[in-house]
Amino acid sequence: MSQAKGSSQLSAVSLLALLSGLLGCTGEVNSDGVAPGSMDGNGGSADGSGAASSSGNRPGRGGGGNAGGAASGSGALPGSPGAGNGGSSSTPPPAGAGAPPNPTGPAPITFECDPQASSAETPLRRLTMAQYRNTVRELVSSITENDATARSAVDAALEQLPDDRREPVPQDLHGSYRRLDQTVQQAHVDSIYAVGLAAGKALTQGALLTRLAGACATDSNANNDAACRDDFIESFGARALRRPLDEEELEFYRSVYGDDGAADPAAYADLVTVFLSSPQFVYFVEHGEVESAEHPGSYELSAYELASRLSYQFWQTAPDAELLAAAENASLLDPAVYDGQVERLATDPRGRATLDEFFADWMKVEELSPLDKNANNALFKAFAGANLPKASLRQAMIDDVVDLLGYYSWQQPSPLSEVWLSQKSFARDADLAKIYGVSAWNGSDEPPQLPDGERAGLLTRALFLSTGSANTRPIMKGVFIRRSVLCDDIPPPPPGVNATPPELRPDMTTREVVEELTEMDGSVCSGCHRALINPLGFATESFDALGRYRTEQELFDEDGESIGSKPVDTRGVPRILSDDTSEVGGALELMNKIAESGKAEACLARNYFRFTFARWENLSQDGCTLEALRAPLAQGGTIPELAEAAARSPSFRRRAF
Repeated sequence: MSQAKGSSQLSAVSLLALLSGLLGCTGEVNSDGVAPGSMDGNGGSADGSGAASSSGNRPGRGGGGNAGGAASGSGALPGSPGAGNGGSSSTPPPAGAGAPPNPTGPAPITFECDPQASSAETPLRRLTMAQYRNTVRELVSSITENDATARSAVDAALEQLPDDRREPVPQDLHGSYRRLDQTVQQAHVDSIYAVGLAAGKALTQGALLTRLAGACATDSNANNDAACRDDFIESFGARALRRPLDEEELEFYRSVYGDDGAADPAAYADLVTVFLSSPQFVYFVEHGEVESAEHPGSYELSAYELASRLSYQFWQTAPDAELLAAAENASLLDPAVYDGQVERLATDPRGRATLDEFFADWMKVEELSPLDKNANNALFKAFAGANLPKASLRQAMIDDVVDLLGYYSWQQPSPLSEVWLSQKSFARDADLAKIYGVSAWNGSDEPPQLPDGERAGLLTRALFLSTGSANTRPIMKGVFIRRSVLCDDIPPPPPGVNATPPELRPDMTTREVVEELTEMDGSVCSGCHRALINPLGFATESFDALGRYRTEQELFDEDGESIGSKPVDTRGVPRILSDDTSEVGGALELMNKIAESGKAEACLARNYFRFTFARWENLSQDGCTLEALRAPLAQGGTIPELAEAAARSPSFRRRAF
């Protein structure tokens, strides 16, 4: 046995050097870990306030009173690819104009496919922290089996990994998808290194070393030590890197182990640490094999690269044995075999957690403010009455929306129109069910039917209506629907716009306050608010700031005393389609307009594109892929079928340089 080297020979500095070497060509990381092009709040916000946040914090939905003044739009940099509608410039209306702006035109309902369009360059992506955790846990559990102590040690290290965040981008300063988060900060380096150390130590203790590397690593026969080491590097390395190692890599990992090759638990621990810290483990390193004849600069992925893309797309972890076998014999490159694997992965129950992540990011559920933060406030207590929320109500509202989307994806696969028109309740929490006026759903039986004529569809659920205050936020609701559901662009607010939030008044409804602040004739705010924002938010004013149905808004004085009520007005011209000037009477008619427009399918296709490819779409370059995603939805397809369409698109199987 050689002298134990121990994993102390490796360091976080070494890991940083490895990662930096790979990252140097990506342009994704700078000294403070912020992706170039992201904005820290100084370029306008989309919270409806029209005020840029000087702190760089992303405001929560309805949480901070930032809902007054003129609403911001996309935050897109003028002319940036994919900004608003395909990279066109957004220009605010001139001061005092007050006319409905239309700088980029409406978002497309269908996408123009140019088969000759050059493919956008594929960014080098790291695993999300969720994907990294899943991959490490599967590797470790396959070796530890029933050794709870070893698994617990690795789990403790995995819990120290930074969480992914919905990455703010110029087109969406509130944050888009966690898969777009490519920052690498010192916390990532330190925690990834700590995971490698913990796994290396845990897997080389006692009998586990035999399970890790074979009996040759622990017997007394020195003649088989070098072969044992090489076999381990090849077998464990292929599992960790999701492909066979080439000769240069084999030589590198032999050097990590040590020159003499003598059996040494500490040397095996070093190997585990380096494998789990390797850039090839942490990143999707793709080279492709054959250049596309139709798209110079784009290369068809190898079978192993394709297996990894598929597995992480649907399951958020490394390929399983069946997928690796199809990569090893190259049958995965056969279209029929590939389609079969797509269907297998997409319909496996493991795929539900991945779609749930998409749903949560698309609906920006994290922006719901804590609903109990004002529980001791006299005004809020008077407003909430018997529905004074507990801390658990916030998560119940999030689960309600994710369960609705999951139900029509898995339990009752349905066209997207059901998402906008459903009158079923998915509230499992008794307090939320009470707000809806129904019994709690048990999660398996037919969901309860909501009271007739009150609410229908996704956007009438409490998640989108609640604010953590006694006041609704129609501006924020309007901005969310316009941008996240319809994918329309909203110009940024003019400089120096009034950012006064619409607070409750004892003599006016919230709508009246908002109209007074944002729709004054000749105001720089009125153009966007009248045409693009306010009507969408006003349509749901039949629900209060806890999501309760109402026909009148109760009015309070500053001490929380009720002083009367006024009827709510939900009428407006939402302009779901830019040339549609017909009026809706409230939320139910608005949901029907959205369902009939075709825009929701096109916008969902754009959002799933962002989730799949971890980048913003460019309408001129990505039109073919976007149309391939939209078309199944427009023909009555389900959201899981949208996911399959993304994996079957030619862009998914290529890498552009």
